[in-house]
Amino acid sequence: MAVTHVKRPATDRAERPATVRRRRRRVRPHWWYLAPALILMAGVLGYPVVDAIWTSFQHNVLTHPDADHFAGLDNYRSVLTDGALLSAVWHTVVWGAANLVLQLVLGFALALLMHQRLAGRAVFRSVVIIPWVVPSIVVALVWRYLLDPTSGPLNQVLTGLGIVSTSPQWLADQSTAMPVLILLSTWKWTPFVAVILLAGLQTVPKELHEAAMLDGAGRIQRLRYVVIPGIRTSIALAGLLTVGYSINNFNGIWMFTKGGPAGSTETLTTLAYRYAFTEFDLGRAASIAMILFAFLLITSSVYFYVVEGRKGSKS
Repeated sequence: MAVTHVKRPATDRAERPATVRRRRRRVRPHWWYLAPALILMAGVLGYPVVDAIWTSFQHNVLTHPDADHFAGLDNYRSVLTDGALLSAVWHTVVWGAANLVLQLVLGFALALLMHQRLAGRAVFRSVVIIPWVVPSIVVALVWRYLLDPTSGPLNQVLTGLGIVSTSPQWLADQSTAMPVLILLSTWKWTPFVAVILLAGLQTVPKELHEAAMLDGAGRIQRLRYVVIPGIRTSIALAGLLTVGYSINNFNGIWMFTKGGPAGSTETLTTLAYRYAFTEFDLGRAASIAMILFAFLLITSSVYFYVVEGRKGSKS
């Protein structure tokens, strides 16, 4: 049986490359529209990172500008063998872990409460997020006044009720400074976590709750087997943001204690600031910043692998 080949007209063959070229011309402008934003992001985000990396390998002391030279790993050796770094790392771990646990637990409880159909729910939601939207400097001024050992209302109430005999030095005592800072940070940032978890709660289908109720599941069982698995991604995202912000939270410590008393609240961020603007050693300050950057990069990579990677493999 003979096979016949149908030849396309020459005009069709000539039109195809022209059509492809027209399609390519229609696609190319999209990338050109994004180019200014990409260049701006590269300049705003990329240049500081590259400059910090380069500075961390330099002997760069502002009080001795003539002695600047390439130092290799000397800055990293200097900070890693400094006793202040080990103490700052421990305080950073305690600070980040305590903020993570308290903000997730309290934020989840607030999210469940805001998710209920209660009278005045809109007003309640507005009141809850007030600590989050208040500027940090205002928070510092208000709480420093409330915790003032001589004229603070909190100490006056405690001494008036006979709970304490002498006014506690909340921010000047090594045993209370870090716990107080953790509580203040939790008070300010728990609403942010609650908003993220509330958004996750609103995505859980009502049919799952109804099916669980028909199967005889109680509130605790529905919370364990329906709600928490349904907002697992929101919990992971809230945890990642909480850890990242807590570790980088410079204002929440410096405006209250400046790393004191006696270094009891010194974290990596305050130590880097002290190196840079007290000792004017930009090289060592940049090396600490790079250590923080590496830690946050590893944490973010683990999050995307555990959460997004598993979701992709399941699909």
